[in-house]
Amino acid sequence: MSKIAFLGLGAMGSRMARSLLEAGHEVRVWNLDQSACAALIELGATAFTTAGDAAREAEFVIAMVWDDQASKFVWLNEQTGALASMSKGSVALECATLTIEHESALADACSSVGIEFVSAPMSGSLPEADAKTLIFTVGATEEAFKRVKPILLAMGSKINHAGGPLDGISQKLIINGKLAIEYAFAAEMVSLIKVAGMDAPKRMAIAAATAPFSPRGLREAQFMLDGNDSVRVKVVQMIKDVENQIAQAEAHHVPCPMLRAAAQVFRDARDRGFGECDAVVLAQIYEQEAKANRD
Repeated sequence: MSKIAFLGLGAMGSRMARSLLEAGHEVRVWNLDQSACAALIELGATAFTTAGDAAREAEFVIAMVWDDQASKFVWLNEQTGALASMSKGSVALECATLTIEHESALADACSSVGIEFVSAPMSGSLPEADAKTLIFTVGATEEAFKRVKPILLAMGSKINHAGGPLDGISQKLIINGKLAIEYAFAAEMVSLIKVAGMDAPKRMAIAAATAPFSPRGLREAQFMLDGNDSVRVKVVQMIKDVENQIAQAEAHHVPCPMLRAAAQVFRDARDRGFGECDAVVLAQIYEQEAKANRD
């Protein structure tokens, strides 16, 4: 069992830290809002008041925060950041979906002090975190990948080694770009099924039997049909991730009209007050618009 620091205890982070505790690891936790640590303390975690204190003496330090700015604060803050407290030879895992530019700077900072940097973003949302079936897309050296594999398998069911330290986040942005397009199309399909009065179970079954429909896209479409709008992936989260993927494409001068269209769909939803809602809200918006136009 390993000594692990987990930094950032939001909806995903708290579940991931709990999985590590249940696997028997010694888990040291930190969150900006200290009240988020309470449930994990009851399960055996030790809480610290700064990220640096939590990271001290840990073999692995995992961060799961919202964006580049939060990640920079957690890792690189001169007074409280984790990196300054980590032991040489330990491993820094960034699990959030951030920009390649930021993670490149973070990897360089780690290398300068003898720390292994691993980008380890995951696919899946709250149901997968609860079930320990997250799929990690890992960027790491071969040696670091071998070290982190058992840690990640305590939180997920599959680990894909994408390549070097930055290849994990690069591939994850591609994955989330496709997910955004899936949401946008699923919303259009579900709205059509409902407004046109189609036989939803039959139409969904036919779609599920054909190659173009992915399991994740079908799951979100079913949530839309069922009116299951529990927050799993927020609209603002999709905006962040798609914009980061657009930036990756632009860096290589690759046109990305589908990504731009998907990003605008989510921005429109945010601007209408749905930013904190689950991404399935798109179907509700489209259905309401269709009915208003028809009436």
